[in-house]
Amino acid sequence: MLLLLASLLAASANGVALVARQNVNQVVRLSSVENVAVRSTGEILATNMNSANLYSIDPVAKTSATALTVSGARGLSGIGEYAPDVFAVIGGKAVYSVDFTASPPASSAIATIAEASNLNGLAVLSNSTVLVADAGRGLVYRLDVGTGEYAVALQDATMAPSGGIPFGIDGIKYRDGVVWYTNIFKNSFHRVAVDPHTAEAVGPYETLWTNLMGDDLCFGPDGLIYVATNAGNSLVEVDPAVGTPRTVGSVTGSTSCAFGRTDADANVAYVGAGQGVYAVTVQV
Repeated sequence: MLLLLASLLAASANGVALVARQNVNQVVRLSSVENVAVRSTGEILATNMNSANLYSIDPVAKTSATALTVSGARGLSGIGEYAPDVFAVIGGKAVYSVDFTASPPASSAIATIAEASNLNGLAVLSNSTVLVADAGRGLVYRLDVGTGEYAVALQDATMAPSGGIPFGIDGIKYRDGVVWYTNIFKNSFHRVAVDPHTAEAVGPYETLWTNLMGDDLCFGPDGLIYVATNAGNSLVEVDPAVGTPRTVGSVTGSTSCAFGRTDADANVAYVGAGQGVYAVTVQV
């Protein structure tokens, strides 16, 4: 109770509107969920940086199982669907493809980025290209999922690492010519207009806030952006035109989010966290 109260007070101090917890429910209990994605079937995929297992979660039955173990990886972080039911997932300094159109599902290495320091966030640019955030070096790689070729596409002071780990750019997503990203230890959220083919910047690097921790993020069905705040213990909603966060659910240690893809859960954000995966129902 004291921890929750402290979290609520901290959120209030950051100028984030508070909401009741009634719209938050735990889907499954899993240790240290790092990132989540949702399949077209409705199943949730969850990663853990300390395990090569990719977990599959049934949000209706509220059960979880190991979908597959990614061969060659010791732990998994960012994940994104770049082709129908085919996902790119980060495992250490490598990026893997996980194909759920195969039976059983199979994984294969796309590329190893030997010079990487700490790969974490992943965004899908197109069905042939993903963006991979290096939190240790403070930059973003563009990776061709077909050839394995990669190059630095974005690098800026707003992505630079800080803190004792050190860790910089964390969550990253792309939509309609804009890359959105967080810098976790600088408590900041940013965007930059990019070329849709190369992902190189075509506009200034903009800062939306510098007073709220942000981990990974996701797009909602309402055109808004949702950010997991990690130590902020919440999921916040952001209108891209305004940039001000508004709390829509309290989730302790929230790390990531992804919205449901069925009619029944289109307004539900599934949130990864230290103690599992939670469902946060938002008003659309």
